[in-house]
Amino acid sequence: LVWPNQDIFKHGILAGFHATFGTAENLAKFLMYCRNKGKNGWPNVCFAIWESYCQRNFNMGSDLASLFFESCRHICLPMKETSAWDDRYAACTSEDTRSRMRDKVSVNAIHLALYMYSQNVTLMQTQKFSLRSEEFPTDRKAKKKSIDVRFIETFLSDIIKILSEPDSKGLPLDKQTMTIPIIASLGIMFTVYTENSIRPLHEVLQQQVHASVCSYSKLTQTFNTQQVRTWLLDHMHANPFTSKRCLMHGKTVYQKPGRPLRRSSDISIENGSTNTLTRCRVTVNDHETPKERRLLAMQYVSRQISVLSPETLLNHRVHVTHCNDASIYLLSSMKCISVKQCSRTTLVTGPISGTLYLTGCINMRIICIARRVVLRNCHSCRLYLLTPTRPLLLAGCNDITLAPYNTFYRGLDGHLSHANFGVKKNLWDRPASPMCKEGDNNKVFQKLPPENFHLFSIPFNTEGTTTGLVNQLPREYEESTTRARDRVNKWYDSVQKCELSETQTAQLAATLQARFHDWLETTGNHKEIESLIRLREKS
Repeated sequence: LVWPNQDIFKHGILAGFHATFGTAENLAKFLMYCRNKGKNGWPNVCFAIWESYCQRNFNMGSDLASLFFESCRHICLPMKETSAWDDRYAACTSEDTRSRMRDKVSVNAIHLALYMYSQNVTLMQTQKFSLRSEEFPTDRKAKKKSIDVRFIETFLSDIIKILSEPDSKGLPLDKQTMTIPIIASLGIMFTVYTENSIRPLHEVLQQQVHASVCSYSKLTQTFNTQQVRTWLLDHMHANPFTSKRCLMHGKTVYQKPGRPLRRSSDISIENGSTNTLTRCRVTVNDHETPKERRLLAMQYVSRQISVLSPETLLNHRVHVTHCNDASIYLLSSMKCISVKQCSRTTLVTGPISGTLYLTGCINMRIICIARRVVLRNCHSCRLYLLTPTRPLLLAGCNDITLAPYNTFYRGLDGHLSHANFGVKKNLWDRPASPMCKEGDNNKVFQKLPPENFHLFSIPFNTEGTTTGLVNQLPREYEESTTRARDRVNKWYDSVQKCELSETQTAQLAATLQARFHDWLETTGNHKEIESLIRLREKS
């Protein structure tokens, strides 16, 4: 089976931003330009060349060019490689040195061209724009397919056209050939599932059963372009490991006590429909998926604290949907997290080696360490972040508050090491909002005032050796936490200096406890205390 790479088509698309400059002709010219630039442009193109080309040929500003470049780099390269560069970048003491490092950083030119072309998938949603003269598919069978599959099937010829070798220009597809490095680069667009594992595209096509179909020549190590296109279309399939399937057929980790489950078809989160079953449920699909695509799905967590063990979450993709008035702790190393249609919920995560993607969320508090953070159609959310990339605020976002990461748990250092996550570079305060009109940034996001910044304490113990924050707080936030700590110490000193009797001490304690209970009732935080008590009783 072959399906579009979800890291690109789900988490890498700048939804609402129409990259009309990313046509096949323009990107083919870009790759030709890269080849002519020698080692600085081929096979890896440095940022300085990309930035210059975008300004001259795409009429694209430096900020937007950097956004696409960094997104492609962090999606296509392994975490270990980018983390090492991020740490060196953060260690630079001058802006001039950082600028030179930024100009020299590179990414595979073909990966960048394919990533730019994939941005056009957003145009499939309206079916009002065509990258070519042919019509979009309108038959019922085509409409049932996912947008990314329809995009690949419709424009695969154009994708291959971008990758054409210079000496093959003008030849029909059945006369063109593709080398193994080109096939390997094309592989970032697809996930190939064979023999119960995920394999690179070029390795699968070299297997004997597929090599003959694709006219593979061991002598020249090339494939026939037309045969490769036909093979991809014949094996194209929708992603079989979706969150919906996980909820219907996965193994249950937790479900809220109550009436028995109805048939599995009652569970539906597609298009926001819930049918008649709206119970809390957490499931995993480890029993039927390869380790690279293990998924944990969580839905309808409401008015409770949800804590999952690190072993259950380790190296999983996590999908959280339709949760409200809850506190969710996902303290492990994970591949990516998708949060959809949640409200009034606190989400605390361990290191995410991929993307944290929030869609349609309202009044959320997010405390996370993530390689990429993307928000779309989110309102009144507060995020405490440790991320080496700029948070992306796409169309429909407003009143987003940003602050540095403010918590820790004992197993955090071990999870950071497992994910190869560096903590020296943190761009939490440099969000990118490419769809925002100039001058409207203040309506979309703002930094949390230092006087409103507080450290977050995780209300239970975990195994590990971490005893404090792993990130360095900005000076103004560090001073704010110091002042808060000093106020508490001053209170204790004042009480001790009063030399109260036992009766007076008991009266003071009773007064403080009464005031604390009033505060819990007024703010609604008593619900969280009650949930913690129930959680402790169960454990």
